[in-house]
Amino acid sequence: MQFFVYNSPAFKTFLKDHPHERGEVKFLELIVEEGMNVIDIGANIGITAVTIGKKIGKGGKLYSFEPVPEYFDILEKNLSSNGLENVKVCRVAVTDQVGRVDFYQKELSSGIIFEEGAKRFEVSTTTIDRFSSDDKVGRIDMVNMDCEGSELLVLKGAKEALRKNKVRIFCEVHHNFLKQLGQSTGDLVKYLQRLEFQVQSVCLNDLKVGDNFEKCEYIYAHNRDERRNYAYPSL
Repeated sequence: MQFFVYNSPAFKTFLKDHPHERGEVKFLELIVEEGMNVIDIGANIGITAVTIGKKIGKGGKLYSFEPVPEYFDILEKNLSSNGLENVKVCRVAVTDQVGRVDFYQKELSSGIIFEEGAKRFEVSTTTIDRFSSDDKVGRIDMVNMDCEGSELLVLKGAKEALRKNKVRIFCEVHHNFLKQLGQSTGDLVKYLQRLEFQVQSVCLNDLKVGDNFEKCEYIYAHNRDERRNYAYPSL
């Protein structure tokens, strides 16, 4: 599915048939709140962006990043067809430096890690800290990430934002891609813990959180003083 309308019968059927996307949407619906300012990295065609945009409402603001031109165009159309005007869309990649980098696209996967058969092109890059400063983003409440191996680089480029704000982080973990960069999920967890985040693993099948980071699909991180408990629905 490329184009969709949130809460439509067709989209509900799509989620029913695609457990990965269904789990993403369900977990985001749990942790995103009305009025939040959210950064969405690796937006692709916009499933997470639309989910977040709907949940934060008119009082919130979503900054959505997607550097691949093909996905960017679909993302814009999906945001428009879902009536979302609280979103700023940016056609740049987010990492730990400002500049340009080789990017690789293969089917619906894209990132800085080379894959056999992938199309290579160059994209502009920014960091969360630089973007926040340049765009005068006053507050960041949440960061949603699907960045195909750049997880730790993105968070290193957000050090000031993570220190200044009480941020919730929902991050897909690409173990093999991290390994190709000489990094690991353990490095990612330790980095966040040093910034005084509570970090948990997330299983999309049942939305349960835990501390098994070796094979986790996602991590969820929040400031240690956040005491909210979530009731995880059955899928």
